[in-house]
Parts: sequence; structure tokens; C-alpha cells
Amino acid sequence: MSSLPFGITQLTLEQQKQFHLVHDQLKPDYTSYIQYKIQLQKDYKTNFHEEEYLKDEEEEWKYEIHRHLRARKWNVADTITSIRNTVQWRIDNRADSMLLESEPTDKLAKAQRAVPFSNHGYAKDNSPLYIEKTGKINVDIILTDFTLEEIIYGHIFIQEFNCQRARDRSKLVSKYVETISTIMDFKGMDLSARKVIHLIKHFLHIDNNYYPERMGKMFVLNTPRIFPIMYNLVRPWLDPVTSSKISILKNEGYETTLLEHIDADQLPSEYGGTCTTCATSPDCIPVYD
Repeated sequence: MSSLPFGITQLTLEQQKQFHLVHDQLKPDYTSYIQYKIQLQKDYKTNFHEEEYLKDEEEEWKYEIHRHLRARKWNVADTITSIRNTVQWRIDNRADSMLLESEPTDKLAKAQRAVPFSNHGYAKDNSPLYIEKTGKINVDIILTDFTLEEIIYGHIFIQEFNCQRARDRSKLVSKYVETISTIMDFKGMDLSARKVIHLIKHFLHIDNNYYPERMGKMFVLNTPRIFPIMYNLVRPWLDPVTSSKISILKNEGYETTLLEHIDADQLPSEYGGTCTTCATSPDCIPVYD
């Protein structure tokens, strides 16, 4: 099944005009970029169907323009610069080949030993659900066993993985899905987390500039007493739109809120769900020593 066609009529007449201005001016950029991506597909895939791939990518390009327009407040010049910077960044950082060049399970398993997380089902709006035990992050492993380049690569990899999950989900439910929902569990966090605050700045820069409008709802759970200190260190790097999507829930009774947005069978039992499909259920997000 091909990607869902972009609904230009969902935009106002003024927005349609701005969209077409960006789309038309970026045609040479898209032509060059899609040839680069086609070559990657040919290099890594033996059953590559170019015609079908082109149809999918042409529609996805329109959605990408729409995301950047929204993020840049519908400023045409800023949007064109933003997209051109994103394309070059993706080429420089091999973002389009990450899911092609190796098994995602191998990359994810390595990251999970330092950062306990799971790409766990879908929210009620069909957005992929990412759950992270942020308070159990092994700071020492991150700082000693990974270079900054590897850490940045891992963050990009997870973004690419979940963006692909969103595309696959779109085809399954016949409704375009572009955001990613997140649960961040801060239980167990201590002041050692300050050592990796600088990494959050890197991640936010990447997400804001190269994955605009991808963040859906974020639920923050089990915040310890030191959480306000940590959050105040990060807050200056958050733009107002991102901040508005973050819900810091009370440490008791948050399950009710989660179940308003996520079906029980898509949620681990420790967060009020009934998931039984994970191989490690009920411990759906394993924590390594």
C-alpha cells in the first residue's frame, strides 16, 4: 500500500499558497535528494521497487514540508532554509541508511543496557509509544562505554526507528500518523544525572531542527524530589510548543491519565496496563545491572 496522499485542502488558502511556494522552490533539492535515497535503497535492498518507492517518498516529502512550515510559523524563507539544512544534516549523519545497514534489534539492544527503554505499542491516536526508565539510566556506562558520536548516533537511530513505525502505522490504519508519544519514568533518578545534562541539549537541538513536529504527548512519571532542579536546568532549551506537550503527572494515580490516552493492552502492567505480549512480561522494560 502506498503512503496516504497529503491533503492540501486541509490548509487555508493562504497556507496552500505558502506550501506551494516552498514545494516549488525545493524541487531541485528534492530531485537531488531522492536520487541519493534511491541509490541507498539499491545498495542495500535486493527487492527494491523504484516506482512504488517514489510514490511513497513524494507524499512523505509533502508531509515533511508541512511539518517544517508549522514549526517555522509558516515563514516561507525560514522553512526553505530549515528543510535544506535538514537534508544536508541527514546526508552528513547517514540518517537515511541507519535502518538499512544493520539489524535495528542489535543497535537497540546495545543502547538498552545503558538506557532502559522499550518501543512499546501505540497510543490511542495511533502514535508509536516510546517508554523510558529515565531514572534508571546508567550514567557511568554512558560516559565510559560510549563516545559522544555513538550517543548522538543512538538518539538519531531511535528517532528514525519510531518515524518508520509511524509510517508503517499510517498504512495499517489508513490515517496519517506523524507524532511519537512518550512515557518517561524518573523513579530512582539521583544527582548523578547532572553529568549527562549536556547530552539533552544535543538531543533537543536535533529534535527541534531536524525532526520538527514529531513529538506527541509526553508523560513524566515518578518524579523524585530533585526533579525540579534537573528540569530547571533543561527548561531554557525547551521551546513553548514542546513544553506544552509535556505533562508532569502526580506520583499517585497517574495510571488513570495514561489510560485516557493509551489502551490497557498497549501499556505495561506497572503503569496500569494489561500487556501480556512482551517476552519479558510483566517486566516489559528490562533494567540491566
